[in-house]
Amino acid sequence: MVSTVSNRLAAKRGLIDFILQRLTAVVLGIYVIHLTLVFALNGDMDYTAWRSYFNSGYSLLLASLTIVCVVLHGWIGMWTIGTDYLIGSPIKRAARVIYQLIVVFILAAYLVFSMMLIWGYL
Repeated sequence: MVSTVSNRLAAKRGLIDFILQRLTAVVLGIYVIHLTLVFALNGDMDYTAWRSYFNSGYSLLLASLTIVCVVLHGWIGMWTIGTDYLIGSPIKRAARVIYQLIVVFILAAYLVFSMMLIWGYL
């Protein structure tokens, strides 16, 4: 019974991760298309136009959402790599814990630094 519940929870987690990774990929694609259109339609953007566009509330929110999606997308991908390849012996399990801690640290630093940069605190 416990095994069945555990398998169902793992399957649900896998489905959620799968859907979340696809959704974050869609958001990233939309952001790339959006930036491409902004640059294509505005022609020569000088510094003033560039700054006014990226300081607008719409642009700040879209960039922030994109950064959060990059972090989520990265975490799911790196977690999958760690759980797929670092299994088995106790040494590999310990390496997986260290690996995941490093990934969490890097992604958290990326998130904080990017948000500070986007919102003008750096």
